[in-house]
Amino acid sequence: MMLHYQFLTERIIQEKCMEVGLEEEYNSYQMRLRLYYLGVFLFLHWIVVLLHSGFLLATCDPVDSIYLDVVFYVIAAVIITGLMYINLMKEMVQRHSWIMYVTSVVAVLILVAVDILNNVYHYHKHDWITGSFYDTHVILLIYMFLPIPNILTPLALGIVVSSIYVIYYYNYVASKYKFEMSNKKNANKVVADISHQFCLNVLGIFFRVMREILVRSSFLDRHQFVMEDIWLRNARAQEKVFLHSILPPQISQPIQNEIRNRIALAEKHRNVQFVSIGERIMSIQSHPDVTILYADIVNYTHLTTTLSVKTLVTLLHNLYARFDKAASHFTVQRIKFLGDCYYCVAGLINPDPDHAKWCVELGLCMIEQIHEVRASQKVDINIRVGVHSGGLFAGVLGATKLQYDIWGTDVVIANRLEATGVPGHIHTSERTLQLIEDHTYTVLPGTVAAKMILIS
Repeated sequence: MMLHYQFLTERIIQEKCMEVGLEEEYNSYQMRLRLYYLGVFLFLHWIVVLLHSGFLLATCDPVDSIYLDVVFYVIAAVIITGLMYINLMKEMVQRHSWIMYVTSVVAVLILVAVDILNNVYHYHKHDWITGSFYDTHVILLIYMFLPIPNILTPLALGIVVSSIYVIYYYNYVASKYKFEMSNKKNANKVVADISHQFCLNVLGIFFRVMREILVRSSFLDRHQFVMEDIWLRNARAQEKVFLHSILPPQISQPIQNEIRNRIALAEKHRNVQFVSIGERIMSIQSHPDVTILYADIVNYTHLTTTLSVKTLVTLLHNLYARFDKAASHFTVQRIKFLGDCYYCVAGLINPDPDHAKWCVELGLCMIEQIHEVRASQKVDINIRVGVHSGGLFAGVLGATKLQYDIWGTDVVIANRLEATGVPGHIHTSERTLQLIEDHTYTVLPGTVAAKMILIS
C-alpha cells in the first residue's frame, strides 16, 4: 500500500514537471546528480575493496591462499572504475542512453561473479565454505548509485542478483552442511536468506522512489523560487520606472524607504499604531536653476462640445503620450497635466547647463506634434507654449494621496507667458533667451498682453 502511494505521488510530481515544461531541464539535472552519485560510489567502492583486502590479508592463514582473491578484487575494481568512467562523458551518454544500462549491468555482473567465483574456488580448492561478502553491497549499489534512469531496470537487476546469491547459498552453503529441507530449522535458514534478499530489494525500491519524489519536489520548489524571484525583480523594476515617471528619484526614494521601514516595523510590532506617511514625510526641495515649460491646448473647450467623450479622451491620450516621449528624449521632467494644460521642468532631476535649450526644443517638438495630429485627425487644434528660466520649489504634499508639484514666482511667470502667448509659437522670457547661446531661432517681439501684465 505504501509503495503504491509512493508510485502515485511520483507520477503526480512527474506530470507537474511536464505541465510546467520542465521535464527536459529536470532530466539534465538528474544527469548531473547521477554523475555525482557515481563518483561517490567509485570512492566508496575502492575504500570497501581496500579494507576488505587488507582484512583478508591480516586474518587469513595461510595468507598465500588469499593472494588470488585480493588480485581478483582489485582487478574487478579497476575494470568497474573504467566502465563507470565512460558515464562521466556527459555529452556521449546523453546521445546514447543505452551506455548507462550496459555499463551498469556489466559492472554489477563482474562484481557478483568475482564475489561468488572466489568462494566457489575455495570451496573446491581448499574445501572452504564462505558466505558471500558483496551481496548487500551490490544490491544497495544497484538502487542507490548506478546511473540508470528508470526504476524497472534496477528492479530486474536486483532480482537477478538476489536470485544468484540465493542459488549459491542453497547449492554450496546449504549442501555443504547437508541442510535437510524437511527439517524446519534448516529450511528456515534458507527462508531467512531469501527474506534478506527480498527486504534488500524492497528497501532499494523504497529508497529509489522516495529519492525521485524528493529530488523532483525540490527541483520544482527551486524553480518556483527562482521564477518568483525573477517576477519580484521585474515587478520592482516596473514599479521603480512607474514611480520615477511620476516623482523624481530624489523625492520618491525617501518615500519608498519610509514605506519599507513602516512595513518592517508593522511586522515586528503588530499592535502599535503608526502615523501616516504624510505626517512623517513632507519632502520639499529647492531648485535655483531650472527652466519651466507650460503648454495649453487651444480650442479644447470647443472640442469638448463637438467630439464624443471617448474620442476626446483618446485624442488627449495620444497627444500627451507624444509629449511624454519627447520630454523623455530631451531629459525634461513632466510634472503633470490638468485637462488641456501640460507643464514640465528641465534641470530638475539632474542639474543641466542646457536646461533652457532643452525646454525650447521640447516646445518646438510639441508644436510639430500638434500640427501632425491636427492634419491626421482633421480637428481644429493648436497649442500655446510658455517657457521661463529661474528657480522653484518642488516636492510632495498631502496626507493620504501624495501629490508632486512645483511652486514659485518663476513658475507663475512661465504660466503667464503661456497664457499670453500666440498659438503655434513659444513665448519665452528674456532670461531664457540669455541662457541659450548661439541659437538660430527666429525671435519675434513679445505679445501686447504680456507687456500689459508687466506694466500692471
